[in-house]
Amino acid sequence: MSTDRLTAEPELQQPVSPAADKQTMAGRARRFGALHQAERTLRSMRAYGTVILFSSVSQPIMYILAMGLGLGVLVGEGGDFAEYGASSYLMYIAPAILASTVAMAAGIEFTFPVMEGFKWRRLYYGAQASPLSPGQIASGHILAVSVRFGIHAAIFTVVLYLFGAISSPLGVLMIASAMLGGLAIGLPIMAYVSTLRDEKGQMSLIQRFVIMPLFLFSGTFYPLTNLPGFLQVLGWFSPIWHANELGRVLAFGQPSPAWLILLHVLYLLGITVAAWLATVRIFTRRLGLEEWRGRTPGAKADAKRQDRLAVKDAADVDRSAGAGTATTPDSTTPASTALPRIAFRRGFGANYYSGNIRAVFGRGLTAIRNNRGVIFLSGLLEPVLFLTSFGLGISPMIAGVDAEQVGLGGGGTISYAAFIAPALLAVSAMNGAIFDSTWNVFFKLKITKLYRTMMSTSLGPVDVAVGEICLALFRGGIYALGFIGVLLVGGLIDPLAAVLMWCTALFVALGFASVGMAVTSFMTRFQQMDWMMMVLMPMFLFSATLFPISVYPAGVQAFIQALPLWHAVELMRDIAFWDFSSLTLVHIGYYLVMIVAGLALTTYRMKKLFLR
Repeated sequence: MSTDRLTAEPELQQPVSPAADKQTMAGRARRFGALHQAERTLRSMRAYGTVILFSSVSQPIMYILAMGLGLGVLVGEGGDFAEYGASSYLMYIAPAILASTVAMAAGIEFTFPVMEGFKWRRLYYGAQASPLSPGQIASGHILAVSVRFGIHAAIFTVVLYLFGAISSPLGVLMIASAMLGGLAIGLPIMAYVSTLRDEKGQMSLIQRFVIMPLFLFSGTFYPLTNLPGFLQVLGWFSPIWHANELGRVLAFGQPSPAWLILLHVLYLLGITVAAWLATVRIFTRRLGLEEWRGRTPGAKADAKRQDRLAVKDAADVDRSAGAGTATTPDSTTPASTALPRIAFRRGFGANYYSGNIRAVFGRGLTAIRNNRGVIFLSGLLEPVLFLTSFGLGISPMIAGVDAEQVGLGGGGTISYAAFIAPALLAVSAMNGAIFDSTWNVFFKLKITKLYRTMMSTSLGPVDVAVGEICLALFRGGIYALGFIGVLLVGGLIDPLAAVLMWCTALFVALGFASVGMAVTSFMTRFQQMDWMMMVLMPMFLFSATLFPISVYPAGVQAFIQALPLWHAVELMRDIAFWDFSSLTLVHIGYYLVMIVAGLALTTYRMKKLFLR
């Protein structure tokens, strides 16, 4: 075959490799850059796609069974919500629960993954090296999260239709209203997180000072008018309230003037567009050709900390110089520079325990002190916010709780606030312990590799495990003490019961911290923490926290009574109302088993991970 024929017949020529025309490929990537980034983000979500689908199905079912049917028995159905266009309490809260769960997901997807892209794994800088522009990288992340919102909202809506919680064919549009509400609350958070250079507890502050208050005071479980006027203002500015009200209009035709519906839409769209543009601008500044020229967040605090350390080092040098070069009788080494003697444990179990738990605990206290103290104290707010929201919002719809219905002797009725107060203390102890023994432990285990460094010293797995659990207890004890002070001021408990309840809160926190740290040691990605939330949520909803379990059949009650939080709630109520029985000993024994099993498994996992 001649060379001329090869040149003349294109089908006989060698195919051109796609990599040969890099400019064409770069142009194609640049043209659809946001979609490429969205695809990459969605592929990374496949690692926790199971939990997304599971939560999308289980969350509506749990809320329907717990809040719609359980709390609905106390609130009552029918006429009370007829003026809002709903035929039942379940129908009234269903659209708001959809919007609120999407908003809670936004608090996760627009915080930790963004910090991961900039700081922990620097994924955004890898995309920056490609033809993608910084604006496309930001928009791609937003589009991927919007897809997650859409899938979650679509499944949620189908479940609500199956349970008869939606009466209008326009209810399908709740998918769009919930997505818009999630973006309106999530994009401003993403814009803020994009400016951070280090994570020093800001994620916790966002969850406790932004997401949680807006969720509780946005009229999700009751009409916003049930709250005092100054708290209603918080709801008016909350994107969750606007998404809630828009969803109710679509789901069952809640009577609303046209101008108010238009206001809901424009408010959510305005925040979304403005925050999207701000996020793109910040990404462009940070990932563009020029580095961020503004003030580096935390730089002033870091400079002050370095100045304090320099002053301290100078003072140490002055003290050493004043002490001279005196030597010990047995050595020619100056006393001021002599190294401390290190004692090593020997014998059975020496590789497990070095007798230095206080080093791990002290290091944790130092980290808390060096970071922002408001992060530490923010845990006090969570139970107070729950008590304020449900005490003021739900109480007007409930005349009282029958004492015999909740297993308390003496008969009569108790106020709804007095009923939920001991339970919220138990929830506070659980949440504080779980937060410290899961998120904080995972960060030290997988992100900063702190435990690997600790285990390379004389510390053993028992030192690390017990030290971290003691730190969680200390933090949980402070949280419980603050909440008990609020209960005392409100006259919901007496002083002697307050002392016993504080000790019980530490006991409960120890049980959850022991198990939480053991479970965290098996996790490899922070998205797997969603599985932890899928366990905590049903415990909070079904463990007689907000309503008595007597509203459910006997089989369901037996399942609830197997949950650890139920034992904590009942133990707290026994103390608060001075109503002890043989079940009180069962509650105590339950947590003793949790503590022993959790500590044993945590110690084993630490040894398995770090020791040969």
